[in-house]
Amino acid sequence: MTSTPDPAAAGLPPAAKPSPASEISPAAAATPAPDPAALHADAMSALQSGQDEVAYQLARQAYRIAPDDPQVVFLMAMVFGDRKRFPEAIQMLDELAVTTPEVRLPVLGQTAEWMVRFGQFDQAEQRYRELLQQVPDAALVHRNLSQLLLRQGRRSEAAEYLSVLCSIGDIMEDELRALLRISHPLAGDVTDEVFDPIGTLGQARVDVARGDLAAARTRLEAVRERSEEEDALLGRIYVQLEDHAALQTWRSEQTGSSDRYADAWLAKGAAAAEQGDHVTAVRCFAECVLRDPTDAPAYRMMSRSLRETGAESEATAHRADLIEQTVAIGARMAAQETRDDAAFSKLIELLDQLHRPLESLAWRGIQLAYSVETSARSESQPQQLLNEVATERAKLLRSNRAQASRRFVLCGVDLDAFD
Repeated sequence: MTSTPDPAAAGLPPAAKPSPASEISPAAAATPAPDPAALHADAMSALQSGQDEVAYQLARQAYRIAPDDPQVVFLMAMVFGDRKRFPEAIQMLDELAVTTPEVRLPVLGQTAEWMVRFGQFDQAEQRYRELLQQVPDAALVHRNLSQLLLRQGRRSEAAEYLSVLCSIGDIMEDELRALLRISHPLAGDVTDEVFDPIGTLGQARVDVARGDLAAARTRLEAVRERSEEEDALLGRIYVQLEDHAALQTWRSEQTGSSDRYADAWLAKGAAAAEQGDHVTAVRCFAECVLRDPTDAPAYRMMSRSLRETGAESEATAHRADLIEQTVAIGARMAAQETRDDAAFSKLIELLDQLHRPLESLAWRGIQLAYSVETSARSESQPQQLLNEVATERAKLLRSNRAQASRRFVLCGVDLDAFD
């Protein structure tokens, strides 16, 4: 079993050696020893109020007196984390989790946050996933993991955790906007520090969001060994740049390893359509929207290929229109601080038409929050309406109406007819 952290190893001075009784004055003998619990409370208060140095000194004092107290160890680690001494803080809590198993879950959560800040992204992700195995409905963990995945450009994976937040009823506006378009962020959201991009894929998706397709292409092509998802995004970028030669070359080099990504299916569909193979194109675009039903360009191209085959294409074109309207509303919200109640209502209506009821209900909650701020409703009305939203969400989750059906996502297209 790992021993309790040594104060010296943690950067703390050793406690003073006791003096012989003959050297202690009567006044000093009458002074009570500091109470670790009181020191802990004062240090936490100082930490929360931004008095970092005061918190540090109080935590050091508490640690000298009670180095085996789990609360004191946790406090000392928190102070180290506040001072950006992340490796020491993480080590202290990891050792604490061994000696005190009951604190393992909070240790996983706190150390994962520090690992993100320290750049240990893979380790942080592993800890978040381990936490969710133990506490599947932990909203904070879903939130932190989704933010990490969004920053890395792994937006489809992030959408799964954001959808859970919708189901729980604990999702914020910027997170809801990320669900309006999964392929890349809204331009107004890439300025948010919470979503600072990590790695090549994250940076490339931000380039796309800013409309700088050339930069995204250059960034991805410079990678000697691209990941499957990076390669899939590069295919989409060739489509958006209308670089037919590059797209066909990309398609000829595909081995199927990127088939789990919507970006790859869109690029494959576009490549097939360019060669006049609209039957294959329809099937590829269908695979794309099944993975990402927010992909308006895929629906738009699917409509064109359906028309070329003589099949009905208006439903897919209409679907693209609806999605583009949701994205436009979200983009305006991301670009400005003011909110229009009519825009909320329109977005909610569109999401209902798109059979995305959990998102619709979440946006109703956001709308209610803004209505309170603007005094558009009395204080009692929003709480009553929020209760109604929660009740409706619970009913949805008990039914089979929480998600759009496969047939709806495909706009009724019978893929068997395109074999």
